[in-house]
Amino acid sequence: MVDEVQWLTPSVVVPAMSVLVASVIVPLLLHWLRGRREQAARVFEVRREVYSQYFKKYEEAAAAVGSDYEEFSQVTLKQEFYKLLQAGNSPEAVVAFQSAVGEFPHKIQDAHRRATEETTVVKILGSTELLKLTQEFEELNHEILKMSSRWLAELQETLSSPDMEGPVAKEMQRKGREAGELKEKIIAQMRSELNIGQ
Repeated sequence: MVDEVQWLTPSVVVPAMSVLVASVIVPLLLHWLRGRREQAARVFEVRREVYSQYFKKYEEAAAAVGSDYEEFSQVTLKQEFYKLLQAGNSPEAVVAFQSAVGEFPHKIQDAHRRATEETTVVKILGSTELLKLTQEFEELNHEILKMSSRWLAELQETLSSPDMEGPVAKEMQRKGREAGELKEKIIAQMRSELNIGQ
């Protein structure tokens, strides 16, 4: 019985516990921490890659909608209308004019498709805030897409006005500016999630 009591003395228990902690618990804890760090690094790398790919597509889409409308309304439409007037309403000129006018809604549809095709991965990997901003962006693009058909209907009336811009066109410009502001918010959110600039 005296031998059993010697095992429970502090002079034996403390070194035994120290060996147990140093040889088993600390290595397990370090292994667990390294695994978490590596997993965080992999998630960071995947997010960085996905965000950069998404942003490239988003940038292309935003540029297509914003600058194309300005160029279309200020340059292309006026040039095509002038060609139509010079041709004396010939069938070839009418077809060319209709082709030029019909091309713009197709550009908007293409921009909408490019902007929304990559959002699934961002929705999965992004934060709740980024998900909200991405959904806002999709809704805004969808509204612009729906407005393009109203814009075509309005076009006939606006051809007689001096600035060639009706209410729908002005609303599309406003939504285009909103899309630009939303782009900056999405960029800021992506940067914060990737711990860039903090």
